[in-house]
Amino acid sequence: MSPPQPPPSAPPLPQLEPSDHSPQLPASTGLMLVPPPVPLYKHPSWSPDIFRDEAWLRRKGNSKKRRSKSVTDEDLDELKACIELGFGFDSPEVDPRLSDTFPALGLYYAVNKSYNDAISKPSTSPPSVVSDCDSIPSPIGSPHAIVGPGDNPRTVKTRLRQWAQVVACSVRQNS
Repeated sequence: MSPPQPPPSAPPLPQLEPSDHSPQLPASTGLMLVPPPVPLYKHPSWSPDIFRDEAWLRRKGNSKKRRSKSVTDEDLDELKACIELGFGFDSPEVDPRLSDTFPALGLYYAVNKSYNDAISKPSTSPPSVVSDCDSIPSPIGSPHAIVGPGDNPRTVKTRLRQWAQVVACSVRQNS
């Protein structure tokens, strides 16, 4: 018996050449092609280091930007961690490279200097709020001013909280 023959009314099918690419049928056949499968990617699993990695990427992206003079909570956390690990910042002069690495260090030195000056100053009379305030020049306009006259209340609150944290670090290290 001979192989079945297509009916005489059907057009002959074109011959396709083998290739490495996905097969393509002529448009006249009316068949739709299936797109190639999408490659699979590994889904990153959760790791305790992921937060550190994200923080590093944020910092890495910001490293080229000019840093503002304000101190962030992250800067204070770094400074506190260094002090808790036993690093001492006793030098009277601020090293610019170290200050670039730890932006909160400038504030720490200013607070530490004020604290040490207050301790070393001989007190002949009982401390009073009026005499202490009169002897300290106004910090407004100075480079180490905590707040300015037109600052936003939220900014003032943040700076005072940061100042209190630096004072606590300074007292803890000097104790």
